[in-house]
Amino acid sequence: MTCLSFLCGQNSATGDPELGDELSGLQNVILYSYKELAIATNDFSLANKIGEGGFGSVYKGKLKNGQMAAIKVLSAESRQGVREFLTEIQVISDIEHENLVKLYGCCVERNQRNSIYNYLENNSLAKTLLGGGYWVCSIHFKTNPLI
Repeated sequence: MTCLSFLCGQNSATGDPELGDELSGLQNVILYSYKELAIATNDFSLANKIGEGGFGSVYKGKLKNGQMAAIKVLSAESRQGVREFLTEIQVISDIEHENLVKLYGCCVERNQRNSIYNYLENNSLAKTLLGGGYWVCSIHFKTNPLI
């Protein structure tokens, strides 16, 4: 089922017809199809994998419009539901700051939950934030087990 194809000229499909209102409520968010993201990442090739964390993997991809993107694939083990995911996407899309990576859009199709961000080369975020000559500071906090 394809819904909201009018939104920014993008298609997005979902297996849950109840999400129509929630998807239409997203503003400033492009809805991508899973097929588009698979093409952009060469079927989520390991060669395009740029990171992995507790919530899933991140792949480098080239979108249809030629823009490079970081595509986060929410882990299948995540307990985050579709509505929670969409709420997170809406909140993130409403925040714009020069020191934050821009959210382009998302994919909510069947059991897929993907978020699409502006892609930055290694260290380019640090260079953007701190200039050409930069250093990284790491602070570790100890927790008190009695608290």
